[in-house]
Amino acid sequence: MSLKRKSKMTERFLEAGLNPKKEYLSLIVVDLVLVVFAILLHWYQRQIIGPISILLLMGGIDYLFLNKPKRILEKKKVSMESEFVHVFSYFSIFVKNGRPVYNALEDCIRYSSLELGECLKRLLEDIDKDKTVAPYLTFSEQFKNLEIKQVMISIYKMSFEGGGESYLRQFETLFENLSSIERENRLEREKSRFGNYNFLPLFASALSMGIIAVAVVILMEGYASVL
Repeated sequence: MSLKRKSKMTERFLEAGLNPKKEYLSLIVVDLVLVVFAILLHWYQRQIIGPISILLLMGGIDYLFLNKPKRILEKKKVSMESEFVHVFSYFSIFVKNGRPVYNALEDCIRYSSLELGECLKRLLEDIDKDKTVAPYLTFSEQFKNLEIKQVMISIYKMSFEGGGESYLRQFETLFENLSSIERENRLEREKSRFGNYNFLPLFASALSMGIIAVAVVILMEGYASVL
């Protein structure tokens, strides 16, 4: 594995809030235990199927480990998008009541998590330095959903291109569309989670049957060698 690849993986672990050294050490320990177990199993039984099964299991564990930061970051992005819809519903109320866009964004910070609050603070700092649409686009890059980018552009127009009822209506239309998409996505995630719960017992049963089948084959081969 190249140093560049290692560095990139380490950055992903750090971005996901994980301690790379601790994570790598845990994987090394697990891999060593499985390798030793595979060697001992081969030495004791003189069969290849047992060690191969252990090594395949190790490969699966390594794959899950290396994709752990990706899963955490994906989960964070989904959570951030849901929170965006929740927090900016307050923003919508503030601007409808005549609150200036900049001040409405400031007010949203108190309803935000630490992570989203920091993003909003950076947005306000960037707006102080740059009066173009760039800070709004930079903020929207924190999210995968392209509708959030459209919402942020509409907020920029509302703030720096004269405001008015037309821009407010445009924001409300885009934000309502985003809220509808988020509700649909949340329902899909709940369905998927429920499906995964149903799959786990089936997976456990299949894994148990596989282990039993391997054990039976090993026992039969051992019995045949004795005969």
